[in-house]
Amino acid sequence: MTRIYQTVAVLLLLFGAFVVYLSLELSYSADFGPGPGFFSFWLGILMIFLAGVDFIGTRRRPREPLPEGFVPGREGVLRLVFIGGALVVALTLMKPLGFSLTILLFSIFLLRTMGRQRWWATLVISVIGSFGTFHLFRLLQVSLPVGLLGF
Repeated sequence: MTRIYQTVAVLLLLFGAFVVYLSLELSYSADFGPGPGFFSFWLGILMIFLAGVDFIGTRRRPREPLPEGFVPGREGVLRLVFIGGALVVALTLMKPLGFSLTILLFSIFLLRTMGRQRWWATLVISVIGSFGTFHLFRLLQVSLPVGLLGF
């Protein structure tokens, strides 16, 4: 288990270094405050620092075996493939159907096939999740695909 934690810490450290590298191509400051490179630079530095702390912390812990069920069996792998396929279909439908409708269908599909919720809970969660997220992003002035139906 220790080796897995160390591997993840090294991957996060490398990803943090990559974020810092890319942030150096952006301007650090703008006319009225921080520029586009400010947040990404410091986020990368924080990621490198925390990954280093995690790596050192795992070196000091005693080794422990992998917990039972850590590596997924056949059913778990099939569920992962199923979710990945649903994501590919959702990405394909995003432009013609729009964000709200695609995420609504995606949520209903996954909650009904993978979850154990009742129909009414699935519908409430899916409607709030899809249309609520769309309007939240609209408040933040982030453009999302609207699709042929206009929502």
